[in-house]
Amino acid sequence: MRVTRAAIVIVIGLGAMGCGGEPDAPVVSEEVAPPPVVPQAETRRAEDPLYGADGELLESDELVAGLRLPRGLTPMLSEDRRHVYRSDVPLVKMQRYFGPRLVTGQVDTRPSGRATYVDAVPRDVRGGEVHLDVTIEPASGMVSRVEIVERTPAPAGAPPEEETLERAREAWRQAD
Repeated sequence: MRVTRAAIVIVIGLGAMGCGGEPDAPVVSEEVAPPPVVPQAETRRAEDPLYGADGELLESDELVAGLRLPRGLTPMLSEDRRHVYRSDVPLVKMQRYFGPRLVTGQVDTRPSGRATYVDAVPRDVRGGEVHLDVTIEPASGMVSRVEIVERTPAPAGAPPEEETLERAREAWRQAD
C-alpha cells in the first residue's frame, strides 16, 4: 500500500501541475511600434572629413597659442606650455599642414622623418605672439606624433640684445 500511496501522491502532484491546461499563446500585434524619439543632443553627427578636395588636411576649431591645429589630432598630454597629440594621419601630410602655417628661420630634420620648427610663430597670429617649437615625428603605435612647446617669453623688462652683448664684451675686457 505504501507504493500505491506514493504513486497516488505523485499522480496527484503531476495532475495538479498540469491542471492549468496549455499556457496562453503570446498575443502578436500587427501594429508596428513607432521608432523611439531620440533627443537632438544625443544624435551623432557625421564625422567631419579630415581632408579637403585637394587631399590636404583641413583645419579644426582648436587653437594652441594662435596656431590652428588640423583635424585628426587626438590629445595625449596638455600641461602648462606643452601639448602632445597623436594622429593616424601620415607624417608627410601632417608636415605639409604645419609647414606653411609657421614662420621660422630654422627647421631641424632627422633621417627618421622627424621635423622640428624651432622658435616658430604662427603665420596668421596678430599681436601677442607666442614662439613655439613644433615637432612632428613618427612614433610607435601611431602614424604621427605632434608636440607643441610654447617657449617662455622674455621678461618684459629685459634689455635689448645689443645692450646685453655690449655688457658681456665689457665683462670679458675687465676679466683680462
